[in-house]
Amino acid sequence: MARPCLLWLLLLLMPAAHAAGMAAATPSLLAPQPLRITFPLVEGGASGPSGSDVFLDVGRVSASGGRERANAIRITRRVSVKLEGVGATARMSVALQADTPGVTVRVDGAALSTVPRLVDPAHRVGSVVVHQIEMIIPAGVPAGPFLNNLQWLAETD
Repeated sequence: MARPCLLWLLLLLMPAAHAAGMAAATPSLLAPQPLRITFPLVEGGASGPSGSDVFLDVGRVSASGGRERANAIRITRRVSVKLEGVGATARMSVALQADTPGVTVRVDGAALSTVPRLVDPAHRVGSVVVHQIEMIIPAGVPAGPFLNNLQWLAETD
């Protein structure tokens, strides 16, 4: 039975807090500097106007049309992530906004939950890093549309 699927990637920016060691700086320089997360390339998807919202539509999937693994549908896509802002490196984490019962979502092999999961401990600001997103939908999941939201978080040291 076919299931229309939409994987919607969202981000949540966490301000960069790197003002330590700037005792003589003016107060405006001590304010946290935000990082901006953009998605320059999404395999099978499109970016929103700002480049920070990405929509990945995997279309209709069915057990007979997808790659099967033990009575499940496995969908894999790549997404590139770029950080813009101040600082040399940042920690990148990803979390599900809400769990979809029975569906497993992984980034770079790490299973996601609603608790942020570190996927890149030292993402270089200004560099593009490619991550692999994988969804595993067991055959027992009821047919119908579903939406997964991923929140991407970046934090400097």
